[in-house]
Amino acid sequence: MSQQIGQYRILGELGAGGMGIVYRALDTEIQREVALKRLRSEFAASAAVLERFRNEAKLQGRLNHPNIAQLYSLVQTPDAFCIVMELVDGVVVKDLLPLHWEHAAAILLQVLDALGFAHNLGVLHRDIKPENIIIDRRGMVKVMDFGIAYAVGSERMTREKSLIGTIEYMSPERILGKPMDGRSDIYALGILFFELLSGRLPFDTSNEYDLLRWQVESNAPSVVSVADVPECLDTVIQRAMRKDPTERYSSCSEMAAEIRALMPELTVSCEALRAVVAAHAQAPEAGIFDEKQCYMQVKQFIDANDLGSAERILTTELNRHPREAQLRYYHTVVSSAQSQIARQGESSGDDRRQAEMTLDWLRLIAAERVADRMACGRELERLSKTFPDSAITQLLHARGQEC
Repeated sequence: MSQQIGQYRILGELGAGGMGIVYRALDTEIQREVALKRLRSEFAASAAVLERFRNEAKLQGRLNHPNIAQLYSLVQTPDAFCIVMELVDGVVVKDLLPLHWEHAAAILLQVLDALGFAHNLGVLHRDIKPENIIIDRRGMVKVMDFGIAYAVGSERMTREKSLIGTIEYMSPERILGKPMDGRSDIYALGILFFELLSGRLPFDTSNEYDLLRWQVESNAPSVVSVADVPECLDTVIQRAMRKDPTERYSSCSEMAAEIRALMPELTVSCEALRAVVAAHAQAPEAGIFDEKQCYMQVKQFIDANDLGSAERILTTELNRHPREAQLRYYHTVVSSAQSQIARQGESSGDDRRQAEMTLDWLRLIAAERVADRMACGRELERLSKTFPDSAITQLLHARGQEC
């Protein structure tokens, strides 16, 4: 790509996700470093998406708060659409999990302060998750990406979890298409708090259908059953995650007040969080991605029809090695196939047949990833016999049966 987008000179890549790539860049007009999020081409090509981004940017431009990463501007060129944001030098909360309960509570209180400020101005976040919260080197919590998920379009979220990745924190009313308000963000905060404390989500499934059903119908387990934390914190999480919004905290300030009332001894300062960030910076590197070991484990689970375990392995490695493009692509393929198979497997006839073909196709991909030519041959033969007229089979034969 070009090393310059408008007045911004690209200095390096900070990360990549379902919506695009984030770069470290220099604003050459005022010599300020910024974070430049370049949207994927399919989003940038949609007039509706760009209009929603502009509307969300107008709202977020009003959010001048120390715990909210500032949105500076939007930049559009003939070949790119970018969001220009404050560059936060720190650690993403996702990389710190699980946290000591005092640190988790201190982080949540800063997030509540930020969201309470936004809610009072009529701005919802709609995408609360550990990836959107950063602790800077001063120990200040910064909430990122207000409204970006909405701008992309909620209709994509329920179909393409691997792109947006927010179903795990989605409130029941949002799933059901009902009106949302600040209590929808509070529901996501309950899930976030559970994850900060335990290092895991309150449900044990990665299947899209089961996730949506869980959010609407099931209650969270007690956090004390999976983490060594004070029982009073479970009270906070359970109330925040009530299925009926009227039974949740009415505001972020009410939730924060209850945490402080239940834990009057809580005195974690920015200095303590700064120490957490510093300790993380000094921790050993994740190391080199062991592609062979990872893909062999994934193949074993796919061969056993356990796509959930296969996806969890890929997710774990992707968190450790976010810049591995092939790993990211493989994760997307497995995640999308898993959702597709779950939907089709509940049907009959052609849909079920399509699910079986998708699973066979995954087995072939898994064999390719570990360069197992014998397994490739077996899976190709299986596809040829079972689905001789499929486009996938014909394409593979056109490639000369190569793995």
